[in-house]
Amino acid sequence: MRKIALMAILLGGCEAAYANDLDGLWINEAGSAVQISVAEDGSLSGYYQTELGKPDAESQFALTGWAQGDVVAFSVNFTSFGSITSWSGQLSADEEGDFIRTLWQHTRDIAEEDEIEDLWRSITAGAATFRRPGPDPSATQNNQDPR
Repeated sequence: MRKIALMAILLGGCEAAYANDLDGLWINEAGSAVQISVAEDGSLSGYYQTELGKPDAESQFALTGWAQGDVVAFSVNFTSFGSITSWSGQLSADEEGDFIRTLWQHTRDIAEEDEIEDLWRSITAGAATFRRPGPDPSATQNNQDPR
């Protein structure tokens, strides 16, 4: 019985941040943006706007995913580019503010005739940290008191 009580205490402490804290715009270190909306059941929707690869910088791609407490996973289908990327990670905070630290896997289509030799090259992986955008410096300059 003690083990169950201890596990409940330990697991209860894991929920410092909540899924609704994920709502809004996040930017990663490459400048790519993710807009997340969290439903009551923890499902995510939104869009991803990449600064990498072939898509136009203005292109937005649908995002779907899930959140449970401060744990998050989402995927983006880069439709006309034949690739899909998935991120999984955790919401946290430091002295700079909220962030989502993730690991990602990107897979792209390999032509049928090249699959046997190149299939493993179709998958790449890495890490990304998303942060809420800071205040726009030009917005404060434009609103300065003229005196």
